[in-house]
Amino acid sequence: MDDLIKAQKNPAHQMTEKGRAIEEESFRIVDEEAGPHGFSPLEWPVVRRMIHATADFEYKALTRFSPGAVEAGLKALKEGARILVDARMIACGLNPERLRLFGNEVVELLAHPEVVARAKATGGTRAEAAVAYAWEKGLLDGAIVGVGNAPTFLLALVEAIRQGARPALVLGMPVGFVNVLEAKRALMEAPVPWIVTEGRKGGSTLVVAALHALIRLAADGGVDTSRAYREG
Repeated sequence: MDDLIKAQKNPAHQMTEKGRAIEEESFRIVDEEAGPHGFSPLEWPVVRRMIHATADFEYKALTRFSPGAVEAGLKALKEGARILVDARMIACGLNPERLRLFGNEVVELLAHPEVVARAKATGGTRAEAAVAYAWEKGLLDGAIVGVGNAPTFLLALVEAIRQGARPALVLGMPVGFVNVLEAKRALMEAPVPWIVTEGRKGGSTLVVAALHALIRLAADGGVDTSRAYREG
């Protein structure tokens, strides 16, 4: 029973002892090979998990945070904020047990009949239509929005923010070649908390990794317990 209670309160306790040991050793290697950095104690666990998920140390240089972005994300998660995503891959990649911790619902709208119909009627992308639908239905305010696939989703989201939408946090990590740089630059000028991967790199895997890192931090009270586990 004690183990069940721990698993419900802390995502790390869902893992077996061997699984935790492998993860912690992976984090140790990332810390060692990444070397010095300028990220805060709350920011680095997010970047570390993104590197861990991709084995790509370039994210140490590419990842940017607006002031207080992680704090805003943790507060939203603890308050049960919905997580709106631009790709089914993100929704499928998020751990259901971790999401149940604070009751965070994942919403992905690209296949919604009204979204599909709107895209066909306007000639725009389903990503753009999904943002418009979410804005009309009041799904953007207070939400954590994860964008790992469609730059048009991010551009439409920034436009909604200009019109008054206020998501709690935006993870702007679309990957690609068309409108990617413009979308990320636009987000970094928007009046909302954001985490961005600069340049063309990004993807659903990174959004999942960042969200899992945030959930882990929220469960641990904003303390990087992976480091405490190794050092304690």
